[in-house]
Amino acid sequence: MTQLRRAAAALFLLGAARPLSAQVLRGKVVDAVSGEPVPQVALSAIGADRKEAGHARSGGDGTFYLQFGGPVSVRLQTQRTGYRPTLTEELPVAPSETVYVEVRVSAAPLQIDPLRVTARVEPPRRRFLELNGFYNRQRQGFGAFLRREDIERLPHSNLAQVLQRTRGMAIHYKGAHQFIYFTRYGPPNIVSNVRGPPINACIPRVFLDGNRMTYDGLNDINSIVSPDQVEAIETYVAGNAPVEYTGSNSACGVVLIWTRHEQ
Repeated sequence: MTQLRRAAAALFLLGAARPLSAQVLRGKVVDAVSGEPVPQVALSAIGADRKEAGHARSGGDGTFYLQFGGPVSVRLQTQRTGYRPTLTEELPVAPSETVYVEVRVSAAPLQIDPLRVTARVEPPRRRFLELNGFYNRQRQGFGAFLRREDIERLPHSNLAQVLQRTRGMAIHYKGAHQFIYFTRYGPPNIVSNVRGPPINACIPRVFLDGNRMTYDGLNDINSIVSPDQVEAIETYVAGNAPVEYTGSNSACGVVLIWTRHEQ
């Protein structure tokens, strides 16, 4: 029974670890004539491949929210009884960008521009991150990236809980310790009474401000740094990591953590 409960708990934790992303599209649907908010409008985000990249429904005040797993360029398609279906012009959402839009729908044929971008909000660039190549690697898009603004959306979380929200990562529990790992390599076998790399443990290399950190059977991920000290995080599966952070034992992935610095 104990083994069944442990297996069920592990499946629950893996299912709960959903990717955290900073590409956000917020907006409001309004009547093209009156300017009043239109609730219960079904919105679909259609990508360049004509596939749906996300969907939402406007609330009582006409507002909606869409979040994407990476930079996208989409058109918004609307459906609501009593209003004409609308397909907006293409709308790009860059990495770590929040775009605010107003979508106008019409109950009668009108020659209008259905989309108006009202704001674009991007987190401020940090000099320390720029000097260490963070933004260049983010543009290349080979890893998963978290910024301070993303981490602050997860209050009361430790570092392991923050990391499990990134693409393809989960937590392995060993007593009171938490070890982060890439799910594609399977959970690690942590031998906690052995110093040095754990036996048969496929855990990623971890760097703090460019320095290799001790991450083994006696030092779990939460011993490295507190989330409130973190400016940004990069995670890479094997083969995608920057060459300066790879090595003979990087086959289980790489995690780069950058702390806050005075600008």
